[in-house]
Amino acid sequence: MRIIRQKKADGGLQFRMTVFITAVVLVVSSVVMVVLAHIVTEDCERILQERLSDDITAISRIMEQRLLRIEGSTNMVAALVKESLSCKEDIDTLLQRSLESMDNVYGVAIVFEKGRLPGTEGYCELYAWNSNAGTRLSGVYINGDELEDDEDWIESYVNGNSSWSEIKNYDLGREDIICYYCPLYGPECTRIGMVYSAVFLDYLTSFVTEYKTRTDIDISIYNSAGEMIVAPDEYIRELSPENLVTMENTIDNIGWKVILSADRKIIDKVVGRTLVGMSLIFALMFIVVSLVIGLTVRYVAKPYIEEQQRIQREKAVIENEMRLASKAQHELVPHIFPPFPERQDIDISACLHPARSVGGDLYDYFLSNDLLYFCIGDVSGKGLQGSLFMAATHYLFRSTATAMPLADAARQINISLCADNEQCRFVTLWLGCLDLGTGELEYVNAGHDSPLLVRGGKTEFLQISENMPMGVLDQAEFVPGKLKLLPGDTLFLYTDGITEAMNARNEEFGKDRLFEAVSALPAESAGDLIERVLNSIRQHSSETEQSDDITMLSLRLNDNKTINS
Repeated sequence: MRIIRQKKADGGLQFRMTVFITAVVLVVSSVVMVVLAHIVTEDCERILQERLSDDITAISRIMEQRLLRIEGSTNMVAALVKESLSCKEDIDTLLQRSLESMDNVYGVAIVFEKGRLPGTEGYCELYAWNSNAGTRLSGVYINGDELEDDEDWIESYVNGNSSWSEIKNYDLGREDIICYYCPLYGPECTRIGMVYSAVFLDYLTSFVTEYKTRTDIDISIYNSAGEMIVAPDEYIRELSPENLVTMENTIDNIGWKVILSADRKIIDKVVGRTLVGMSLIFALMFIVVSLVIGLTVRYVAKPYIEEQQRIQREKAVIENEMRLASKAQHELVPHIFPPFPERQDIDISACLHPARSVGGDLYDYFLSNDLLYFCIGDVSGKGLQGSLFMAATHYLFRSTATAMPLADAARQINISLCADNEQCRFVTLWLGCLDLGTGELEYVNAGHDSPLLVRGGKTEFLQISENMPMGVLDQAEFVPGKLKLLPGDTLFLYTDGITEAMNARNEEFGKDRLFEAVSALPAESAGDLIERVLNSIRQHSSETEQSDDITMLSLRLNDNKTINS
């Protein structure tokens, strides 16, 4: 019965997981569909806008090129006429040849001021035009003393500017025309008349009909006065502005405006077809994914869940062990200050901040009669293994320091650490024994950073001989040193986690900053000095994660009558 209930429970769990994951997939698919619909709509809008932009640029360029060809040919006629003023026949020939070379031009004409053309007295117009019978040439006097009443070219002539006219209809059996006017100058650069070319309007707009028949985008053209030259299709005019996608451009030469219009239903049709196809694909994918989810939950998810549960249990055990190790390390080193409240001749403070749950730094001190034994060290490596090596070093220091001279104790600690040291760990260690009655300090520095001595308001790094770190070579010898501490002297010891503390710019705290922090102001107590240095490190590396253990020990010898100076 228990097996049956367990199978039912497993089956129910698998079914709930399958339903849950399938529902999640369905919700995600729906969201994806909405997002894709929005993306497709924006893409279609963008593509249509790009298409309108490309088309209107191309249409404008065609019109501008045709206008520029007429302008260039007309300007060329004006330049050549200037060289042929002495001979009317040469001008006639020039007009004929110009007309023959200019496609879709109705006619070319030159209007001279009174007396500017040799052999004439009044205003004179020479022109050549295309007719059904071919090219003709004729000269006409314009009322003798008055220009013909044509506002466009009179204004252009008076202003001395080249310009295009509005649309004209001369009732010559042809369609509407538009004229380009160009001032005519004589040899002395004085204005003597006007050259103009008449162009069929169809020449500028002939491509519009072809464009409308081969695209679903409509086109309309307006002149500079806002009059419609080319009308859009009827259905375009009936659409409201919100149902239209439009783009316009102005032809600089003549001030005409070209407008392209498209029914927004173009976008809706594309989006609809795309979404239908996507919906079919998603439906098929949903069926396949549902089957895959069911099989996955049944044959894969269950073992995976069991494995994750096992990993979580092991992780919980490891985290508990790390908490116990961290607690043991905290209890291993002295952490009650002041440690000897009954002694007024010594002030000690220390701190240890591991970079991880447990670290590899250590410090220790204890009294034996009037002898103060203390040490500070830094084990290579971090984590649990480094913590165990640190604990061994701490135990060896406690067990050997009082049993033999300090140098012999250092040798014995090194031999013990070298034994069975398969991971090749080592520790830099500073050992000290201070006679509180005389102030004599015996020490052994095993590869550790030189401490700072504060004496009489001055701070200095002790220049002392160093020995090899412990745990490297079991035959290593350790040479002790001696120092006389005076009342008021402060000895500051630290590990390299302080000098190597980094900031956001990858700058180390360094020995210079440490020196400044220690010597900035006289500290009232050993604890004040520790707190000052710690605050300085925090300010330096406030935005950077701590990468190494930070350990300090400060020792101050107070004034006491029992000390022999």
